[in-house]
Amino acid sequence: MKTNNYLKIRAYKITLILIGCLGIFSCSGVGEQGIILYISEKDGNPEIYSTDTRGQSHSRLTSTSKREDLPKLSPDGSHIAFISDRKGSFQLWVMSIEGGEEKLISKKGEIVATVVESFFWSPDSQKIAYKWHNSGQHDISLYDMQSGNITSVTNDQAVEVLGDWSPSGEWIVYSVIANPDVNRVGIFKKNPQGVDEVQLTTEFEDHNARWSPDGRKIAFLSKRSQENTDIYVIDADAKSESENEEKNITISSGGNNWDFSWSPDGKRVVFVSDSEQNPEIFVVDIDDPSQTIRLTNNNSQESAPIWRENKIIFLSDSDGDSDLYSMKPSDGSNQKRLTETVQAEYSPSLN
Repeated sequence: MKTNNYLKIRAYKITLILIGCLGIFSCSGVGEQGIILYISEKDGNPEIYSTDTRGQSHSRLTSTSKREDLPKLSPDGSHIAFISDRKGSFQLWVMSIEGGEEKLISKKGEIVATVVESFFWSPDSQKIAYKWHNSGQHDISLYDMQSGNITSVTNDQAVEVLGDWSPSGEWIVYSVIANPDVNRVGIFKKNPQGVDEVQLTTEFEDHNARWSPDGRKIAFLSKRSQENTDIYVIDADAKSESENEEKNITISSGGNNWDFSWSPDGKRVVFVSDSEQNPEIFVVDIDDPSQTIRLTNNNSQESAPIWRENKIIFLSDSDGDSDLYSMKPSDGSNQKRLTETVQAEYSPSLN
C-alpha cells in the first residue's frame, strides 16, 4: 500500500476516535451507530469505503487496480478483513484500521486456497473462518490472528458452505450441499478445532445458516417445497437432527425468500422476498410467522438488509443505481439514502 493511503487510513482512525468522543462512536469501541463497510466503483475500481449509519464521513480505505469484495470489520474494531484478486484469484486479506500494509492470510503453510468464497470473524476477533475451493476440493479453514497459523475445520470430499460463528465462539455452523456420503448432508455445527461435529438437518438444500444473537436459534435457507426458497429456524443446542424441530417462518409469503438478518434481540428476522413481484424487504416474528410486516414498497430491487439496534441498512436501486439506505425496523419509515453516486454500491457489512 502506498504511503498516502497509509496516511488516509490512519487519519480515518483518528477521525473515528474524535467522532466517538462526540457521541457517534463510543471511545471504547465501535459504538452505538456502528461502521458500515461497503464496496463502490465510484472512483473507477471496486474499492472498500466506510461510513456511519447516518451516511456521514465517507472514506475510501483501499486503492488498487484489482477488485476488493466482502469487507468485514472485526468485532473489536481493530482490523478489516476482505477478499481481493490482487494475486490473480480471490484470496483473504486483512489490514489494521490504523493503516499499514494489507496482509494476504489465506496462502500460508500447507493449506493453499485457490479461491476464497466467504469468511467470518470469531466473536473475540482472534480468528477468521473462511471457505475456499481448489481443484474440486471445498473446505473450511481457520486463520489465527496471533500466530498466523492456518488449521482445517473440514478436510474431506464434501462441498461445504460456511455459515457463521456462534456468539459464544464455541461453534462454527456450516452446510454440506454435496457429498459422496449421501447421508451426510444438511446443516452441521463443529468445534473450531475441527472436532465434535453435530448434524442438525439432513437436506442438501439447506444453506446460509446464521446464528441468532442470543445463541439459541439458527436460521437457514432451504427449498424444501421444490418451488420456493424459504427461511427455516431450528434450535442451536440440539444434540442431533432427530431432536430438532424445523420451523418454516416464511411459508405464508408465497414467494422466494433470501438475504435475511436477525434482529438484535433474536426474536425477528428481516429478509427479502419476491412475493410481491419486486424484491421487497419484510420482517417476520419467528414465534408467530403470521406477524409479517412489509417494510419497503419502492417498485425497485431491494437487497442485503442488515439490522442494528433501531435501524435497518439495505441496498436499493430506487434512484436508478444500487445505493445504501437506512430505515426504521418497525414500519420501514424514515428511509434515508446514505450513498449518492452514479456507480453501484454493494457487499455492505455493519459492525
